[in-house]
Amino acid sequence: MRLGRFLLTRLLNAAAILLLVALLSFLMVGQAPGDYLNELASDPQVSPASLQQMRQQYGLDRPFHIKFLNWLQTGLAGNLGYSFVYQRPIADLILERIWNTLLLNGVALVAAWAAGVTLGVVAALKRGTVVDWLVGALATLLVSTPAVIVSLLLLMLAARLGLPIGGMSAPDSEALPLAGRLADLARHLALPAAAVTAVLLPAVVRHTRSAMEEALEADYIRTARAKGAGRARILIHHALRNALNPLTTLFGFSVSALLSASLLVEVVMSWPGIGQLTYDAVLRRDLFLVVDLAVLSALLLMAGNMAGDLLLRLADPRVTEE
Repeated sequence: MRLGRFLLTRLLNAAAILLLVALLSFLMVGQAPGDYLNELASDPQVSPASLQQMRQQYGLDRPFHIKFLNWLQTGLAGNLGYSFVYQRPIADLILERIWNTLLLNGVALVAAWAAGVTLGVVAALKRGTVVDWLVGALATLLVSTPAVIVSLLLLMLAARLGLPIGGMSAPDSEALPLAGRLADLARHLALPAAAVTAVLLPAVVRHTRSAMEEALEADYIRTARAKGAGRARILIHHALRNALNPLTTLFGFSVSALLSASLLVEVVMSWPGIGQLTYDAVLRRDLFLVVDLAVLSALLLMAGNMAGDLLLRLADPRVTEE
């Protein structure tokens, strides 16, 4: 019953936040001078009558509140609108790009947590040693370096590493067998995934080290040692298991951080995902595409936070909603 109330509360909060994000996006884009059709006005082949007809067709000549209500009504009906720039339904554009963003974030999420938990556990076990200092120095260096700088540095190393720059496949990849296409995708994915992983890695390392250090100094660890429990059992069954709660809380925030970082990395490294699409839509003032992508980004962020909260409740039944 409590779980159902928790999910209902989160869903109601999410709906309110998405509505607010859409409203603010409409307001900010609408306050920007000009619109997409202003660029067409400089084309002598496009007559003023044609421009006026297009404004009426897309509803750009209507007041702000009318445009917002029309967008909301069509969105609730499953119609995300039409892109001015791409001359295609927005739903088709999002479906083409979102899987690329999810692939990038999924690989980066697994890599960051696998490497971060390993380094954090090692640092906790070797606290006060050179190994602990090196892990801490690495985390400090990465957390102090913006994602765009990491991306640019990796691009500079791309030629030396023999990795491609931009895109997610080679021009002739369609002619390759399945194994060849997967290898080509992995080569294109390596640099963007490394850049996004670098954003999350310091937080996972630090939280893991702190949680493990606290767990290793707890009374139940001393009791387990006194009973003759092996080092591996103490580490995995007792210390790491009890360190999961703070790490579970971090999971939701890590999804949010990854998505924010990946949007920037996609632009810098020309990865064809939601970030690149958002950048183009903002530059070219594609009103409805910008709003839809802003709402989609907010939805993905809240989904990550909700997943983290849900995992925490499942991992520790003592956690209750206030």
